[in-house]
Amino acid sequence: MTEIAHTTLPFDAAAAPVQPAVLLVDDDRRNLFAVSEVLSGLGAEVVCARSGKEALRLVLRRQFCAILMDVRMPEMNGYETAEIIRQRQRSRRIPIIFLTAYDKDEAHVFRGYSTGAVDYVFKPVEPVILRAKVSVFIELQKQADEIRFRAEQERLLLEENLRIRGERMNAEHQLRSTEKREATIIRSLPIAVYEAECAEHGMVRTFLHNDSVKRLLGFDSADFVSDTGLWSGRIHPQDRTGVLEALTDLAPGDNYAVEYRWRCCDDVHRYFLDQGVAMTAEGSDRLRIFGTMFDVNDRRTLEQQLVHAQKMDAVGRLTGGIAHDFNNMLMVIIGNLDSLRRAKGLETRTARRVEHALQGALHCRDMTKRLLGFSRQQSLSPKFMDLTALIHSLGDLLTRTLGERIEIRKKLAADLWQVYVDQGQIEAALLNLLVNARDAMPGGGRVSLTTANVEICKHPSRRPTDLPVGHYVMLEIADNGIGMPEEVLKRAGEAFFTTKAKGHGTGLGLSTIHGFVKQSRGSLEIDSTVGRGTAVRIFLPRYERAVPRPTDDAARSEPAELPCARDHEVVLVVEDEDAVRQTAVNVLRELGYRVIEAANAAAAREALEHAEDVRLLFTDIIMPGAINGYQLAIEAQHRQPELSVLFTSGYGGDVIAEIGEDNLEPFLRKPYRDFELARAVRNALG
Repeated sequence: MTEIAHTTLPFDAAAAPVQPAVLLVDDDRRNLFAVSEVLSGLGAEVVCARSGKEALRLVLRRQFCAILMDVRMPEMNGYETAEIIRQRQRSRRIPIIFLTAYDKDEAHVFRGYSTGAVDYVFKPVEPVILRAKVSVFIELQKQADEIRFRAEQERLLLEENLRIRGERMNAEHQLRSTEKREATIIRSLPIAVYEAECAEHGMVRTFLHNDSVKRLLGFDSADFVSDTGLWSGRIHPQDRTGVLEALTDLAPGDNYAVEYRWRCCDDVHRYFLDQGVAMTAEGSDRLRIFGTMFDVNDRRTLEQQLVHAQKMDAVGRLTGGIAHDFNNMLMVIIGNLDSLRRAKGLETRTARRVEHALQGALHCRDMTKRLLGFSRQQSLSPKFMDLTALIHSLGDLLTRTLGERIEIRKKLAADLWQVYVDQGQIEAALLNLLVNARDAMPGGGRVSLTTANVEICKHPSRRPTDLPVGHYVMLEIADNGIGMPEEVLKRAGEAFFTTKAKGHGTGLGLSTIHGFVKQSRGSLEIDSTVGRGTAVRIFLPRYERAVPRPTDDAARSEPAELPCARDHEVVLVVEDEDAVRQTAVNVLRELGYRVIEAANAAAAREALEHAEDVRLLFTDIIMPGAINGYQLAIEAQHRQPELSVLFTSGYGGDVIAEIGEDNLEPFLRKPYRDFELARAVRNALG
């Protein structure tokens, strides 16, 4: 142990990752102290600055993983400080978060982002949210430092090995001692050292350490000597041409480095970094190559996961924005079609066309809900339920979905724990997975449905990696179909990726399920083997709290008569989209309500000041301007305590997440039907 501690290995020269540092910039000592306390315990050093100039001096001297900066400061404000930081090459990529208690209008927010800020947070800030935001940058800094540290280790180690191999040709008397030291290092790392030369039927590679080759590639070193085409024949077809060209173009003294996929003995492709040097032996013109194959598969996997996560986030934001606008358009279409349906004297042919159009619009509404679920921005309506009971209740539907050629086997726990999820989403997920299983067995087969109570321990032999320790309910859908190859399995959760024929799949199924499960604090796991089938497991956390008031399913059905107004009650409708607002106003007026319209919070304030008989404020949550619907409702009820409020929105974005869904009751989700609006208004008024 003592000798190892004092031995200088090549990777010792790489500087170990240092503790990340967060810079706080605020002219108020109290704010610095408060934020420092919030960020304590995150594993990062918190450095404080009282002014923009002091912050710039600190940024010149050291590196920070994030900067939290007040906007209003004497001499140099936060925007000016950020602009100078962004001009400097070394500091231009440091994430900057503005914290302010005053500059909350859109102009300042836009200026903050224009100067390069990644976030603009209003004081007082929720400590949990601030810790979560900053912890992301701290973790990214740690991971980046760790990757750089490992890369430097790899580089130094490879340089050392190449140096040893070069010296071996010029220092024959040191060969044995060098090989002994080299073998000790290499056997402990994912490296295979080789000598190679061109032969008549291919390139012969002679590996120097058989145990390393066996561990990395699955073959013995003798296999490469007896079969000269073994190495080149197992290079991935997409990489083979570039690898062979890099080797054939070498001249004596040239170095080379090429990364490629190589099919190991288990028929699985892994990434290797192949580096070496070309030399000629003394007295011979034959070119020989001395190099190493370094297993970099884990690094490449991490890189691919990072790219995938970034792509999923971008697609999620895009779909969320599209669904938001689409909901408003659907609101107008569905509202007017409902009005046409209830019109008297409508011809049968026209009524049928209206009904078909309405069903198409409702189908689009369901698709929008799936898009929002995929982007994890759909507001769920969870309730306590038993998944075993749910599967029993869907028995006939499951049988019709799978068809007669599919055998259903059920292994359902009788004492299953309760979960707290959106029933519509879990039903859609179950049916989607069953359809996937059916399509994987075109000639018939078997589907197994399993529910079980699962306890995730600290050190289980096998568990979903993204689940914390605790109690979970597992739902598994397994088939004995064709299965998925590894490259398909890796992309199974990607949005819009599908292996089905054109017109037979959107590619949103698994990605939507994944979004819903993550939003429900669960995990999705997929195992698949070609020719043996696929198993999809959904893990949902166990809930033991008291069951809330159950949802009345009959309340979602369309009544024969819509509940009308009583004594010409007055409703104030606040909605910035003119067509959406007019649709709601028309329905309410047909029901006998006296309606006042407002396009924004300012107009609503003025209406409330001049009309004291308003009984209900029906307001959209997300509106242009400094005040949203929730803030308007708080202000209005402060002035008129007896005023009832009904919220509506078609987009569960950051505003609703910040307010909290529990504070938005009663709530009517867009796009709504006319009977849903009538019932919601009536219930809100009492």
